[in-house]
Amino acid sequence: MSGPKVVRIVTREEILAICQGHLRRLDRAIAHWTSEGRRVRELADEEVTATLRRRDALAGLIARDAFMELQKGVPDEIAFLTNDLARRERAAIEKAAITLKRERQGRENASTLLKALEARGASVPFTLKEQLQSVATGGEVKNIESILAQGFNLLVPSGPTGLSAAQEELATQLKESNAEQGFDAWKARQRVPSPLDLLLDRVDVQIAEAQTVLGGERTADYMKRLRSIESGANEARQSLLLDSLILDLSSDVKTVRSQGAVRAQLAELSLELLGVDSAATAIMQDAIAACDATTPADQLAALAEECRALVSAEAQRKAAQSRRDVILQGLAKLGYEVHEGMTTAWAKDGRVVLRKPSLPGYGVEVGGQAETSRLQVRAVALSENRDVNRDKDVETIWCGEFSRLQQLVAENGNNLVIERALGVGQIPLKVVEDRTQTAESNSAKRSIG
Repeated sequence: MSGPKVVRIVTREEILAICQGHLRRLDRAIAHWTSEGRRVRELADEEVTATLRRRDALAGLIARDAFMELQKGVPDEIAFLTNDLARRERAAIEKAAITLKRERQGRENASTLLKALEARGASVPFTLKEQLQSVATGGEVKNIESILAQGFNLLVPSGPTGLSAAQEELATQLKESNAEQGFDAWKARQRVPSPLDLLLDRVDVQIAEAQTVLGGERTADYMKRLRSIESGANEARQSLLLDSLILDLSSDVKTVRSQGAVRAQLAELSLELLGVDSAATAIMQDAIAACDATTPADQLAALAEECRALVSAEAQRKAAQSRRDVILQGLAKLGYEVHEGMTTAWAKDGRVVLRKPSLPGYGVEVGGQAETSRLQVRAVALSENRDVNRDKDVETIWCGEFSRLQQLVAENGNNLVIERALGVGQIPLKVVEDRTQTAESNSAKRSIG
């Protein structure tokens, strides 16, 4: 099939550009995975080292020309890092939620213990009383369990108390009652879980997620709201306020996650912009640098879309340039005349015609938008005044030359594939104007004149 052809060309240069782009995205993913994993304290140094080794192994595939393996392996690695980071974040949130629940239960137990000690007239050391009061009001106190245990021990005195006979009898009864339970059992019996307790458990999880995603400073106001709600006496109102708190937390976390995802995309796109030689690049980079946590999500998304369009256009331009160069270089090796500026003319006009001195009156037309990787190639006649009986022979010659062109293209790692072709003589040979010859003729006439 050596008539007009539709071919697809993929150059080594554009494949390398694709692979380098993959590696840049992987580097960005690794940096994000590392920083976020360490921020939530769920990542060990040896895990980072192992990830970097996998990255180097993927980069090494380029030297082996294992481009397809790299193009499959990098997205898989990025997906793994994304899922792994989500898993580590969930683990951090679960740990934080457990801590919050323990602190809340510690406050409740301290408050209950103080009331019990007061009701029984127990003598509480000043320092211990201050510590229990601090725990009960949510103060930052270490060794809460030890403080609570000390207070509990005062409920079961073992020595002389100096009480009256009636008080001694009551103390004995209390001692016998408390002797039946240890400290842990006492804590467990202080509260039977209620619907409000379950709601508070949900709030603990939401607060923990907010601390992980928003940070402690931004979550501080939510913590104050929670403390205020907990101090209320009306459980029905507490439930309503807790529901409202959960909704606000969820909305804030969702917004920050959305903004974070777009900012991550912008950070990745900013790396791609480094290779874009355009006046708009500097403006775009400045716009990205100006974004922060307060930038609205829709503004971030619009900026990301502009970046993608700019990066995509540049990638297409470079790929098209590479494809034109490869084809013209191959045809030059086959003896066709390739002139300076021919690549630019092709880009401007959408086609270019090349002459071959050994085959006067005929040439090859290469056309189509190189940005799409699909081109049309065909043998053409350069004049209406010719022996048309030669047309079929010329097409047959072009058949062999095209096979040779494919070999030349492949030598440098490029790929030229026929997608559709017509047979020799199936349609009349196209006649095109020999612009080069016309230009030379006009130049000669001007010289004579």
